[in-house]
Amino acid sequence: MKKNCIDALSLAIQRGFVTLADGVVMLNAQVIPDLTSLQISSLICEQGFRPVFNNLLSAGHNVEPVVELSKAAAPIVIAGRNRKVNERNVARAWNMCNAGNEIVVVGDKTSGIGALRKWVSEKSEISDSFSKFHSVVFKFVREGDAWPLPVLEKEIEGYQLADGMFSASGPDLGSELLVENFANKLYGRVADFGAGWGYLSHNAMKTCSGISELDLFEADYGSLQTAKLNLQQAAEIKVNFHWLDIVSEFEKRPYDWVIMNPPFHQNRAADPDLGRKFIEISASTLPTGKRLMLVANRNLPYEATIQKCFRNFQTLEERDGFKVIEAIK
Repeated sequence: MKKNCIDALSLAIQRGFVTLADGVVMLNAQVIPDLTSLQISSLICEQGFRPVFNNLLSAGHNVEPVVELSKAAAPIVIAGRNRKVNERNVARAWNMCNAGNEIVVVGDKTSGIGALRKWVSEKSEISDSFSKFHSVVFKFVREGDAWPLPVLEKEIEGYQLADGMFSASGPDLGSELLVENFANKLYGRVADFGAGWGYLSHNAMKTCSGISELDLFEADYGSLQTAKLNLQQAAEIKVNFHWLDIVSEFEKRPYDWVIMNPPFHQNRAADPDLGRKFIEISASTLPTGKRLMLVANRNLPYEATIQKCFRNFQTLEERDGFKVIEAIK
C-alpha cells in the first residue's frame, strides 16, 4: 500500500518528534496507525466528513464534527487539498493553544504542503521538520498575538457557501441542468442524495409545488449546515437534514422521488462505483412506480446499473458534457 502523510505522522509519533499529551487537538483528523490506547484517549479529534468521522469513532477516538476550544494543548493539523481551508485550520490551531506550545502540521507534497509551510514561515519561525513518504511534517511554536482567520464563507447568486465544499464557486453545470428538468414533476416525499449546500433541494422546493416533505442527506457536515441556511427562507414544507454516509448508514424509507448529482470521486481518483452505489441505494428505498432523477457526466457508465435496478429509464437531456436520466422503479 502506498504510504502517505498519515504514515509520516505515525512515524513522527514513534520517533518522539510529535508528542501526544492530554488535550491535543487534531484538526482534519484521520486514523493514525499503531497508536496506543493511552495516545488515542489523549486526542480530541475534529472531522466533518462522515465516513472518516465513523472510522475515528470505530478506532475509539473522541471525535466531533466541529471542535471549539479557546485553549488546547499542542494542536496537530492534517492538511487537505484546499489551500484556504488549510490556512484557516493552521490559524485556528495557533489561536487555540497557549504561548510556548508547539503546533504540528503534516501533509502530502502533492497537496500543497510546501505552499502551506511557506505561508506559516512568513508568520512564524519553523522550529523543525522532516520529510518521509512524499510528505512533510513541520513544527512551530505559538508566540505573540492571535492570527486573523482566513474567510472561507461567501455568497454567490444568493446562496451561502464556503471554500472546501463541493461546487464552492456556485452551482455546477450538471446541477443546473438537472434543475431545469424538475419542471413541477417532483411531488410527495423527496430525498436529495449527496445534497451538498442545498442547491438541488432549494430549487426543488421553488419549482415543484407538490412536494410535501424533503430529506437532505449529506456526508460533509459543513455543507449540510450551509444547506440549512440556504433553505431556511424557502422552507414552507417539512425539511429534514441528515448528516450521514449514505453508503454505510442509510436506512430505507419510502419516497416518491430521489434526486441526485452523485459523487464519483474518492480523494482525487475517479470512482464510478460510488455513483453506482448511490443508484443502487436509491432503488432499494423507492417503492414500485416511484422515480429517480439524476445528472451525471456523459461518459460515466451508469446505465447498466440503472437498467439492473429499475423497471425502465430514459435520458431526458444531454448538454455541456452531462446527461439527465429519469428511472422508474
